[in-house]
Amino acid sequence: MDGLPLRVLLVDDHQMFREGIRSRLNSEPDIEVVGEAASPEEAVLLIPQVNPTVAILDIRLSDSSGIELARTLRSQWPQLKLLMLTGYDYDQYVRALVRVGIDGYLLKEAPQEKLVEALREIASGGTVLPPLIASKVMRSIARNPTTLADPRPDELTIRELEVLELMHQGLRNSDIGENLSISPRTVEGHVANIVSKLGAQSRIDAVQIASQTGLIQ
Repeated sequence: MDGLPLRVLLVDDHQMFREGIRSRLNSEPDIEVVGEAASPEEAVLLIPQVNPTVAILDIRLSDSSGIELARTLRSQWPQLKLLMLTGYDYDQYVRALVRVGIDGYLLKEAPQEKLVEALREIASGGTVLPPLIASKVMRSIARNPTTLADPRPDELTIRELEVLELMHQGLRNSDIGENLSISPRTVEGHVANIVSKLGAQSRIDAVQIASQTGLIQ
């Protein structure tokens, strides 16, 4: 760094989580949280105003996907560093984010010291991937060298993964729709795609297949 503070934008729909991270980061002399956003729309509006060095994103946002936001940010602000801070490490999330070209992926369960270290590493031009995440990437490349360049036709979308996880929790279509702010009819379409892509006979069978193959935990 050139002596200027490392400017951070937090994008997470949980205010208490943002407050905790902001408090920790602002205690560092070389790091400054310059903005917070609860949604992709807020983030896109804030970036030109606060000019962050690094944006910390969550995969799960209340009305959208952090992966889609990462794709938008990478396209509009290619110099902006992107760190995904999330509680999810599903293989398809990891592959999608590697395709986007993020600079770091850190699990929320990691100590806050690791976040501070990750921000400094990313700001200096490095990449941060914990061993577990890095191993997922390497396994994907070993299985299919082209899988990171192009998603497979039968790969579940981020929204389908979200629906699948809620199916695993036993929620009905109406409850899934309410949780994700989509209509029950849209949920039905996602469920049909999930069943088809997994080669399942029913939604129950799809959940079992997903659990057995590690697609969901």
